[in-house]
Amino acid sequence: MIVPLTAYLVVGALLFAIGLYTVIAQRSAVMVLMGIEVLLNAIGLNIIAFWRFTAAEDYSAQIFAIVIVTIGAIEMAIGLALMMLLYRQRQSVQVDSYTELQR
Repeated sequence: MIVPLTAYLVVGALLFAIGLYTVIAQRSAVMVLMGIEVLLNAIGLNIIAFWRFTAAEDYSAQIFAIVIVTIGAIEMAIGLALMMLLYRQRQSVQVDSYTELQR
């Protein structure tokens, strides 16, 4: 059984919509970072889906998807480190409390 391209694109669009809603609606910095991660995963899913149905002999899309996952991991590590630093200074992880990041 072959899954059609539209099924992959629908799942990718749903993931993208969920991630975008999470980034826009959440007030916690951790949830915003998780939303960005879901956005990156949706982009990677769409890249792999298009690769599979257009040029399965060329592996550049898979390498690009690995780069996207790596960027997501780096983004999460740096974001969590910044949140820990800000929490130590401000005692809050709410995005609204970080409107002014000067001392």
